[in-house]
Amino acid sequence: MRDVEIEQELNSYARLVNEALEELFPRTPGENYYRRVAGLSSGEIDIHSLNEVIARPAWDLLDRGGKRWRPALGMLVYEALGGSAGDIVHLLTIPELIHNGTLIVDDVEDGSEVRRGKPCIHRIYGEDVAINVGNTLYYLPVAAVFSKIRIPEAAQASLLKIYVEEMLRLSLGQALDIAWHRGIGKEVNESQYLLMCDLKTGSLARLSVRIACLMAGVDSVVEEKFSRFASSIAVAFQIQDDLLNLIGDESLYGKEIGGDLREGKRTLMVIHALRMLPRDKSEKIRGVLGVKTADRAAIDEAIELIKSSGAIEYSKSVARRLVEDGWSAIEPELRPCRAKELLRSLAEYLIVRSR
Repeated sequence: MRDVEIEQELNSYARLVNEALEELFPRTPGENYYRRVAGLSSGEIDIHSLNEVIARPAWDLLDRGGKRWRPALGMLVYEALGGSAGDIVHLLTIPELIHNGTLIVDDVEDGSEVRRGKPCIHRIYGEDVAINVGNTLYYLPVAAVFSKIRIPEAAQASLLKIYVEEMLRLSLGQALDIAWHRGIGKEVNESQYLLMCDLKTGSLARLSVRIACLMAGVDSVVEEKFSRFASSIAVAFQIQDDLLNLIGDESLYGKEIGGDLREGKRTLMVIHALRMLPRDKSEKIRGVLGVKTADRAAIDEAIELIKSSGAIEYSKSVARRLVEDGWSAIEPELRPCRAKELLRSLAEYLIVRSR
């Protein structure tokens, strides 16, 4: 399937997700909404203030787009297992809203300027508002779903267990990322980087897929195979995102090219380059990592050194292997159907996309 075709398919799933988001998290929630999701039975609620510092900044980011590939992944898995996407889409707003919350908080932690082509939320509304709304989006979707959708008690308990596991993993992955760009610990190796991505980026993809498996009623062995698939394509997605930060088109990518170097991020390309280049050249890259004041010329030189090490080609090969390994785990579990074809195409698209 061509890139333009899978993008069209993703857009159709994104429309379903956007409709569900509006239902579960209105743009201007009223008093009854906050009372319902937070279980508030008394007291006077300052609705205007809550909406100004929660709904408004959250929807500012949500309205900028985003691929919505995580809920799309969950819907495709559910369809491939015999279900209907519309029956699960509201549950899959959980990982999507959490994802947007992590972007808001990550941008504060990284001191970023631009997200999806516009100033980061903290640059517009302030760091205090951004941190709080980001944290709110970690919990609100679960409360909103439980207060609106009828889910059997046993499934609720399983869903909460999955949610807590993946949220903890996400935070552990972010902790490693922060530690490394602060220069804490020894030189990061490839195995450590891949685990960090599995924790940080893989968590919400796994959450989507595990929700789909839970609602489809598959056994733990099948769920584990789909979880591995989600982890594999999420890590491959992160590698591609890191590649775009070095060699992408800034107008499509939506963030500063080379920004990861300025922030000191240890990406697979950086790790490979530091391992392969002679000391004098690797030291030039180290001299840029984490230096917020690094000029454009120094960043561009570091990018060229990374390219010269073969890191781009190597990273693409790792991403491709991850996708193939992940697919081989689930392919035997799926009957021939359109959802199966789309799952394969989505996995391949995530490592060739330009935005």
